Amino acid sequence: MLLVSNHLLSTTPIVFPAETVVVRINIAWVRDKKELTRLLRTTPHDIYLDYPQGRTKPPVPRLSLEDAIVFAHTFPNVKYFAVSNVEDPENIYAIKSRLPAHIEVVPKIETAVGIRNLERIVKKIRAKYVMLDKEDLYLDIDRNPKRFDALIQSARKKALRSGTTLLELHGVVFLPHKKATSKDHTPASSWVDSTLPAR
Repeated sequence: MLLVSNHLLSTTPIVFPAETVVVRINIAWVRDKKELTRLLRTTPHDIYLDYPQGRTKPPVPRLSLEDAIVFAHTFPNVKYFAVSNVEDPENIYAIKSRLPAHIEVVPKIETAVGIRNLERIVKKIRAKYVMLDKEDLYLDIDRNPKRFDALIQSARKKALRSGTTLLELHGVVFLPHKKATSKDHTPASSWVDSTLPAR
């Protein structure tokens, strides 16, 4: 899976053939239901809808998990549904049970507890993909470099043993601030989810 942010499409002239990428829409960066509707209707790619459960850093999501689930049922181009801060297999299973069967649920692991429970999480929901957020993991463990490296290696080994694909960030795009706005002038993140399976 090559996963790119919707901001890459809206802030740059780069064009991707529809079959080459999956477009990630992070609900934290969506103003309201009207904007999410527009994004889902106009993006000519399969959609990876990312709900930032438990997010406390700005921007905090304005839409609820319930809203995200309704959108996933409404738009058939939503093929992946990610949930942040997954630590408990039962919690993510409860969310999966409320989504259409064709949608792949992607647990986003951001904590040491999430890595400890990674294999149980994968088994519980039969996850084909797991996303690893290294930045938030680093903060979760109080910026301990040795523990950070050990946890990343642990996550990769557990994903391999579980037969799942671990998605990791592989780069960002930087734009001048005045140009880093989407086509409707909504401030856009300069982070680009050039996410590929871990090797």
